[in-house]
Amino acid sequence: MKHLLCIFLVIALGNISFKANAYTERNMLQKAADETTLKNVLVMQQAWVPYPAYTDRTAWDTLMGPNKQRLIEAGEKLLNYKWQLIPATAYLEYERTGDRKVMENPYGANTQALNTLMLAELAEGKGRFIDQLLNGAYMSCEMNSWVLSAHLPYQSSKRSLPDFREQVIDLGSGGYGALMAWIHFFFHKSFDKINPVVSLQMRAAIKERILDPYMDNDKLWWMAFHWKPGQIINNWNPWCNSNVLQCFLLMENDKNRLAKAVYRTMQSVDKFINFVKSDGACEEGTSYWGHAAGKLYDYLQILSEGTGGKLSLFAEPMIRRMGEYMSRSYVGNGWVVNFADASAQGGEILY
Repeated sequence: MKHLLCIFLVIALGNISFKANAYTERNMLQKAADETTLKNVLVMQQAWVPYPAYTDRTAWDTLMGPNKQRLIEAGEKLLNYKWQLIPATAYLEYERTGDRKVMENPYGANTQALNTLMLAELAEGKGRFIDQLLNGAYMSCEMNSWVLSAHLPYQSSKRSLPDFREQVIDLGSGGYGALMAWIHFFFHKSFDKINPVVSLQMRAAIKERILDPYMDNDKLWWMAFHWKPGQIINNWNPWCNSNVLQCFLLMENDKNRLAKAVYRTMQSVDKFINFVKSDGACEEGTSYWGHAAGKLYDYLQILSEGTGGKLSLFAEPMIRRMGEYMSRSYVGNGWVVNFADASAQGGEILY
């Protein structure tokens, strides 16, 4: 009898495990629009961008509001910022000792400087920060890769030093590409008055490091095009896809190519939505919610804007449940139900 009970228990646990790992072919995005429909609703020439033109000072003053002076002052601290070189040994340190910060610290300082200077120039609009933005953009194009050293082993070489012969897309390069695309969008005319080669180089770098590898390589694991049962589709999928979508919508003005690219992101993100269970829970806990369901929200919002609101999943009950997960995990006094490497308090994420 005890043996029989054990068998029943194993079967029951097996069923629970199967249901927990269930993958449901919802394909919400692809059902919402095929590639032809998508092509017909895409908003071209960046007319979808919800922000004012750089030269519209009244609109920016209104948008920045009380934050304007704070953003300008933050930018002023970087007027003499020395853009940091990331040497080969900084990348190699990851495979030598496992230390990723040697590479990530200067990388993060540079991206933060770019972001801060962009916001400062948008807030002030007098051109004071243009030269430093030009320096940062030029330096960024001179890098062999925007990928983090800890993620470069996804290259065929499996090494942590960038291989100029191959470009992969990770969390770092996707975010870097999106930032560069926004800088190009707002300031390429200002850059062109100085020297148009920088804008051209930015376009070439974004194409080489984001646009082309996304369309040409279907083996990037986070895209999940070769997903097999038992494999996890995690926050990398909506996170990377949201950044890639921004790059395409900001940089690609050929409607046919743009439609193919955007539809490809829809096919990939559908894999993530299919993997999430119907209750909307985050597989990686609350600490990761902002980079899982939160990045899915980013993706869906950008997709909605890029299609003039014609393509949206925000009315879907499951998408709403994904948003509600945070409140349902909260147990009071700043604590949440946690598991895996997710924190039970606060929002720290271990990548």
